[in-house]
Amino acid sequence: MKKALLLGLLIALSSCVDDNLVFEENIEIPNEEWSVAEKAILETEIADTLSSHNFLINVRNTERYPYRNLYVFVKTIFPNGKSSKDTVGIILADATGRWLGHGSGYLNSSSHLTNTIMYQYNRKFPLSGNYRFEIEQAMRTDTLVGIKNIGLRIEKTNN
Repeated sequence: MKKALLLGLLIALSSCVDDNLVFEENIEIPNEEWSVAEKAILETEIADTLSSHNFLINVRNTERYPYRNLYVFVKTIFPNGKSSKDTVGIILADATGRWLGHGSGYLNSSSHLTNTIMYQYNRKFPLSGNYRFEIEQAMRTDTLVGIKNIGLRIEKTNN
């Protein structure tokens, strides 16, 4: 009985694996206070230059965050040292102030909401090698409160 239960659990867990996931990392923001001088730095090795990929930004926030949107700069440093920079706008709440992210229960000081937005669609990596991504907040405030994590997800598309 225990072996059958363990086998069933292993099968269920293996079916949860995302075959399209290439990279995902989230950086914790200390004390939920994101200074304009602090960058989230993420690095990954890319070998596949033939497949197309989607690039998504993950944001976890609390109700302490005072705005309905968040602007970030995403700098990509390619293996050859060249770089590109994107400005990404992320909507965290609707016009009435209702949070759009998903989480459990009501948002309170000890919980958070997670938002994932796509900022690049169906893109190919031009080179194989080590890629560095730097995410920095681009709001008109030196320190943002209520941001718990910021991160990047890269997934292979089905094209």
